[in-house]
Amino acid sequence: MKQLFSSRFLYILLLSFVLLAMNSCKVAFVPAYDAQISDQIDVTAKAVDKFYLSMLETTTVENDGRAYSKFADQYVSIEVELNSLFNKNKIRPLNSNSTRICEITLQLWVKYKEEHKKDNTLSNGIIKLNQKTFSDLFFAMQTAENGENIVNNPPK
Repeated sequence: MKQLFSSRFLYILLLSFVLLAMNSCKVAFVPAYDAQISDQIDVTAKAVDKFYLSMLETTTVENDGRAYSKFADQYVSIEVELNSLFNKNKIRPLNSNSTRICEITLQLWVKYKEEHKKDNTLSNGIIKLNQKTFSDLFFAMQTAENGENIVNNPPK
């Protein structure tokens, strides 16, 4: 009886230790930090910011100053960069959050471009809202990328 109690006690002690060890370990699966993608996010964010700021400063709603045709080339150039960011993030393993942020950004860019094409103008208020929306999305992208850097290279 004493032998049975002793082996049961050791079994429970060992099981408790294993469970405690498993609960205290935390594994975070994140993709490796990519400095080139971080730089591309920054460059694209600046291009979008410049696009909307230039539209506000150099054009007016009157006289077709904000006609879609005057901005079509810039829309395409920025969409190419957003497609590139989306595709680069899509092929990275363990990167679903960053990929989703890029996908949302691309979808909104296309949506806002189509609205501009349909209305053939943008008001100051819409320009400012669009600019703020993209600023927030690029901040989220950059935060996700820098978070990956912090997880993979914690401060000492």
